[in-house]
Amino acid sequence: MSVNVIVQFKALAASLSAFQNIMEAVKVDLPKISGCRGVSVMQDLEDPCRYTLVEVWESQVRHAAHVESLVADGTWASIACHLDTQPSTGYFRTL
Repeated sequence: MSVNVIVQFKALAASLSAFQNIMEAVKVDLPKISGCRGVSVMQDLEDPCRYTLVEVWESQVRHAAHVESLVADGTWASIACHLDTQPSTGYFRTL
């Protein structure tokens, strides 16, 4: 059974263009990661600094392993420097 991962980001206004580029890359690159079945990237209409990702993974364990690899190789640090707050992440099942 797959798991839906919902991640909400709040980018720094000064970093909006850079963060937008990161989100564009996520649309292309994340589905290529083993265990990821797809991703939708959404930007808030009223607050363009707010983004929501809806990711579909084979399992919560596969997603957690991906996040660990982002931290280990420094990718997460290059994303986090553009954020106003820590992202919120939740795991959901489809009913």
